[in-house]
Amino acid sequence: MANNNRLLWLRIRTAIFGHPLATQNAEDAKVGVSGGVPVFGSDIISSEGYAPDEILYVLLLVGSLGYAYVLKISIAIVLLVISIFLVYRKAIQKYPEGGGSYTIARAYLGENYGLIAGASLTLDYILTVAVSVSSAIENLTGIFPWLAPTEHKVLADCLIIIFMAWVNLRGLKESARLFALPVYLYIATLALLIGTGLVEILVHGVTPSAVATGHIAASSANGITWFILARAFAGGTTALTGFEAVSNGVTAFKKPAQKRAIRTLMILGVIVSLGLIGLTYLAGAYHLVPAEGNTVLNQLGVIIFGKTIPYFILMGTAAAILVIASSTPYAGLPILLSLMARDGYAPRYFKNLGDRLVYSVGIWTLFLVSSLLIIVFHGDTHSMLPLYAIGVFISFTLTGTGLAKHTWQERGEKWLVDFAIFSFGGVISFLVLIIFITTKFRQGAWIILVIMPLLVLMFRAIRHVYKCEIREVEVTTEALESFQRHVTKLKRRRAHVELADYRNKVIVPVYDLNLIVLKTLKYAYALTPQVTAVHVASDPNRAAKLLKHWTEHHIEIPLEIVDSPYRATVHDFLNYIDQVEKKGHFDTITVAIPEYVPERLWQNLLHNQTGQLMKLMLLFRKSILVTSVPYHPVSREAHSINLNVNSK
Repeated sequence: MANNNRLLWLRIRTAIFGHPLATQNAEDAKVGVSGGVPVFGSDIISSEGYAPDEILYVLLLVGSLGYAYVLKISIAIVLLVISIFLVYRKAIQKYPEGGGSYTIARAYLGENYGLIAGASLTLDYILTVAVSVSSAIENLTGIFPWLAPTEHKVLADCLIIIFMAWVNLRGLKESARLFALPVYLYIATLALLIGTGLVEILVHGVTPSAVATGHIAASSANGITWFILARAFAGGTTALTGFEAVSNGVTAFKKPAQKRAIRTLMILGVIVSLGLIGLTYLAGAYHLVPAEGNTVLNQLGVIIFGKTIPYFILMGTAAAILVIASSTPYAGLPILLSLMARDGYAPRYFKNLGDRLVYSVGIWTLFLVSSLLIIVFHGDTHSMLPLYAIGVFISFTLTGTGLAKHTWQERGEKWLVDFAIFSFGGVISFLVLIIFITTKFRQGAWIILVIMPLLVLMFRAIRHVYKCEIREVEVTTEALESFQRHVTKLKRRRAHVELADYRNKVIVPVYDLNLIVLKTLKYAYALTPQVTAVHVASDPNRAAKLLKHWTEHHIEIPLEIVDSPYRATVHDFLNYIDQVEKKGHFDTITVAIPEYVPERLWQNLLHNQTGQLMKLMLLFRKSILVTSVPYHPVSREAHSINLNVNSK
């Protein structure tokens, strides 16, 4: 009955998420350049569509004079795009494992700046999902009026977030296949729009007053001010949100990963630069006025295409790409959290690959937090927008500054050019950040400035807990000697009894060699010499390291390595127990589970609770006994005293 239930569950899981992928096939699950553009570029491609609106909203505060500056602002943004591309190209070249701003800032500016970059990117990714999805639903309220009520809008937002999480849990290749058509169709239609518009202006000219819509607020000032220009520039840089995702996700690309990542980044830079210049030039030429429910893109579509098929394709794919934009965080944030977990700043289970070779815990976390954000802000895009883009410019600033500092210190060949590029990107990004904070502080930007330090403190607290735990359970010479004496003494007592006479078997699941495992092995060996330590090898490198330590420390209890190609640790361990049970050599089989007991209850959240899951699954096995061997951490001093007392 239990086997039938397990098979049914496996079939359901396979139908929903697809067949599990073996670790050895990890390269096949990665994406190339053509897949990297929709997976990592949907956010930045969608951002360029509403960047002209953000520029014009500010420039038109001074009346029609603002149209003279719209193209100049776009060219300045393109210069920043080039600088940021060169910054992140260097980041990808130096750090092929990914991490982008977090890795660069931590390496060249110090731990605190690295954690600030990690916190800022985490917030940016979460907000990208919430803002993109809520914006897409708000754009659809005109077509589907039943979405207008708040509760319906929130429900629709959450359903889309669930859908995006499901697609990404099926793997990067799956999401690339699904999103490629609308993304590339949008790019092609946008290129057709800009190209047709430019030809129309060159051939027939344009009459701005005939097509201008809306109302331009006349300013009391006689001219445009530097502050207005700076605000317009900052507003237009929303087209750059998502640019850092490629540098975070280098490991998601097929080999040669660095070259493919850099090529993807370059393609995205070209698409954004040409698209932004083309859209702002046409908007300025036609003297368009952005309005809620009637964006610059929509107005250009009506003017250039009319209500024809290309217009509906453009607007349909524009709405779709707003939803698809939330796929970029689903690809970027789990990889970032896995790197932070590797360094000890995030819970370790963020490092684990799921069935489809994606960091599924990071995907589930993003789904839960972004859904909570939608519920708290009632799916209102405007209330979340002030929080948006601040995080990404913090990361831009830290990356540029970190690389500039590193270049200045090394001063290698052609260092002056690199230093100028990195400094330009870092300084301009910092100025944009200051503008965002000052202009949107009262609208809610202060929330980011409160949450970010709290996130940094949380990362540091996690790191402190892990460092203490590692120090507490690290194998010492005294502990090894005590263990060897224990085994030797029991061997002498049992010298007159044949090993086959012992009909009780104890199996100890182990992940690493530490004091917790030594304590469990001592307990198991006191019961019977028929003890086997079992390591489920979901990571071949980890298994090799454990075998090496086992041999170096002369642990006499045999260690068996169970291959786990699909990383199903508990499932493979249960299969191993089934095999031992089928042989029928033992009257009883006991599973002794090493269990670390943290000093504080909340610290249990930092552990994946695999032992608890094993106990739960083994409860349904009538012939298997289960026992936990708890390990309560003690200080090194207390541990040394206990060893001395025991030896006496």
